[in-house]
Amino acid sequence: MSGKKDKNNDSVKNADKGGTEGDLTEQARMAEQTADDAESLESRLAAALEEASLLRDEASRAKADFYNYRTRIERDRTKDRVLAAEGAVLDLLPVLDNLERALEAESDKKSSMHKGVSMVKKQFFDVLQNMGLRLIDTSGAFDPSIHEAVMTVEVKSDSEDGMVTEVLHTGYMLGEKVLMAAKVKVGRIKAKITDEKP
Repeated sequence: MSGKKDKNNDSVKNADKGGTEGDLTEQARMAEQTADDAESLESRLAAALEEASLLRDEASRAKADFYNYRTRIERDRTKDRVLAAEGAVLDLLPVLDNLERALEAESDKKSSMHKGVSMVKKQFFDVLQNMGLRLIDTSGAFDPSIHEAVMTVEVKSDSEDGMVTEVLHTGYMLGEKVLMAAKVKVGRIKAKITDEKP
């Protein structure tokens, strides 16, 4: 009987050994599976991070493109407004000139006609100013970019040489663009006038 008992003990020991070895292989297999899962998760995380970076870059580019588009549209709108205003102002400037001539033709500056035309001219000019029109400054030195010299006038002092002495026709600007140069007389010292003649 004791022989049977020994056999049973051996089979239990073997079963324990086999069970332990089986558990170890199962644990090794699970550890390997966990390592594979970790590698898979790491590679999926790296891919997700790369995709997020690409999407962030695309979003930044789209934002910059939209900003540039909006800036271009605003610039084009401003340009279109200026061009539209320029056309309208150019058409209306002769009316302003005619109102000025009407004021000059009226000899009685206190008459109701002169006052009425003066008020209409002021109101008309205010409307044009709201569209961006402004007078060209004619005080000071002659500037060929905004003045048109119609004639020269003899002056005696050096301080008057090259200066605007009289405005023959008012000049106008719209924004930074000269619509109509101011027609002016320019002062010149007699010696310079004589030297300029052939």
